[in-house]
Amino acid sequence: MNYLIGFIFVVLVAIILRQQYQFEKMRQSARFMSYYAKFQANTAEMLLRMQGYDIERIINGDNSQRIISNMEKEVILKEHDANKKKLDEADKIFEQVKTKYESEVMQ
Repeated sequence: MNYLIGFIFVVLVAIILRQQYQFEKMRQSARFMSYYAKFQANTAEMLLRMQGYDIERIINGDNSQRIISNMEKEVILKEHDANKKKLDEADKIFEQVKTKYESEVMQ
């Protein structure tokens, strides 16, 4: 009887440890997805700025458009490219973690 109780206890501890591991992987993917959502919002804002609109003015009800110089457009594109590189790096890390996680789950 003691062996049965001990075995059940060990199984419950193993289940708890496995759940903690899965929650950590879930948190990692949630961090990535929040970063990706932020990138999408930044992309939308960048497109509006390149067309001459400002988010703050739109929020306040001013839908007027201003002229953007080519130099300002280049600066905006450089910022966007830097953000895209960060996202690509995060995407590579996410794919590595995802592959590792899937291989461990299949075992």
